[in-house]
Amino acid sequence: MKKAVILLLISVSTFSFSQNMQVQNMVNYLRNKDYVKAKTAADLAAEHDDTKNSAKMWMYRGNVYKAIADTSARDQIDPRAEEKALEAYVNCLTIDKGKDIYKDDVKRNLVLAAGATRNKAANYKYNKQYDDALKCYDLLEKTIPFDFDGGIKRNNITKEKLMFDRYEVYKASGNKEMTKQMANQLMDIKYKDPAIYTDMIRLSLLDKDTAAALSYIEKGKSMFEDNMTIIGSEIDIYLARKKTNELRDKLINAIEIAPDNEVLHAILGQVYVRSNDPQNAEKEYIKALEIKPDYEVVNFNLGAMYFTSAADYNRKLNDLGPSETAKAKEYEEKVKENFKKAIPYLEKAYELTPDKAYKQRLFQAYSRLGETDKAAKYK
Repeated sequence: MKKAVILLLISVSTFSFSQNMQVQNMVNYLRNKDYVKAKTAADLAAEHDDTKNSAKMWMYRGNVYKAIADTSARDQIDPRAEEKALEAYVNCLTIDKGKDIYKDDVKRNLVLAAGATRNKAANYKYNKQYDDALKCYDLLEKTIPFDFDGGIKRNNITKEKLMFDRYEVYKASGNKEMTKQMANQLMDIKYKDPAIYTDMIRLSLLDKDTAAALSYIEKGKSMFEDNMTIIGSEIDIYLARKKTNELRDKLINAIEIAPDNEVLHAILGQVYVRSNDPQNAEKEYIKALEIKPDYEVVNFNLGAMYFTSAADYNRKLNDLGPSETAKAKEYEEKVKENFKKAIPYLEKAYELTPDKAYKQRLFQAYSRLGETDKAAKYK
């Protein structure tokens, strides 16, 4: 009996020793860049009771998978190496919490693994592997308590940003209910991205829920008062409901109370544009620019309004018969007049933000006026 107990203890001790050897094996295989064997040893060590609660084992496992992620053979060895490396480092620091034996050895690699996993999540989303992307974001959230030196935050990995990333995944996957749920959570924390509001306005209108759309518009305007996409949605709703005059009157009354509010003038200008009243639109846009000359969107809107007018006259000119010389001269003058009006505002908008749409219109306007040298600047 005594001999049997001794043999059992030796057997258990030997088996335990063999498992601990797996940890040393993965270190040796990693050192020799034999990543396939290192992975096998790392997987065996992570599964066994004698080593699965070892912070040291998880650190080395993280190093193994980080090395695999960085090698050109990653897809053949383990295509999920990035996530496994990050998970291993999180497990190491979780077990090591309070003891801080491995903290200094792991914290830098944790930041690198978090960045790699974030990129992996974006790749999953691009390839429509939405569940895998969400798992990455869940794992990334577990890294945040271990952001000892702020490196994870500097990589733009925060609870708020991960919430927005999940929202984007649900939206891309077509999961309407979760998209709405995440959008409302983001609104509750006042996350600053106007796309949340414009997306929810669009979804509400697709559901024919105008009341919900208007609610999102009001919330969006409180956060982004001069966002013309949100404002344009409100105008479209009023136009569709044939309540344009109601909106116009509401804005006029608001301007009487706050005449120096450039945003109100800009919105009213937009209403007049949608109502096919360019003269009043022009007045409101100019008033907005008198208050705030560097108002980018108004500079562009006014420039675009003149540009559109010039393009309309150009089409009329091209449709004239050969004998309509008087009309041709009149339309040609209108084309030039409106392009000349458009250019200063489009240039100001481009100066504030070098947007491709601004650049394209400036090139077309200068080209039509025959000012090729100036047009070349915007080619």
